[in-house]
Amino acid sequence: MAVRTLLLAICALLLSELPAVSKGVSVGSKHDPWDSHHIEDLPPEVRHYIAGICKGPPAAQHDFATYSPHEKRWRINLEYLQCNGLGEFRRGSQCLDVDFIAVGAHFHLARRAYADCGF
Repeated sequence: MAVRTLLLAICALLLSELPAVSKGVSVGSKHDPWDSHHIEDLPPEVRHYIAGICKGPPAAQHDFATYSPHEKRWRINLEYLQCNGLGEFRRGSQCLDVDFIAVGAHFHLARRAYADCGF
């Protein structure tokens, strides 16, 4: 009986401490909406394209690039890209989207078209 009580007390103590630890970790962390990792994690061909249209270091929001594994396609939404020298990517309520399709082990520019902006 004493062992059961001791185990119950240890479990209660551990469970009461876990919420305090998780809350402490999340308090100091902030998510940067314009994170360069949204670009750095893309295939080299897509990063090269972005480097060609940007004068200086680019940053992008989370919705900047989406990947469809079924289609093996990266859709790049330029309205979520921030850099110097970007040029025209918006026409009224339409924004330029760029698609890269996998061809073998590489991605190739497949389409540039204006579509409704996401913001």
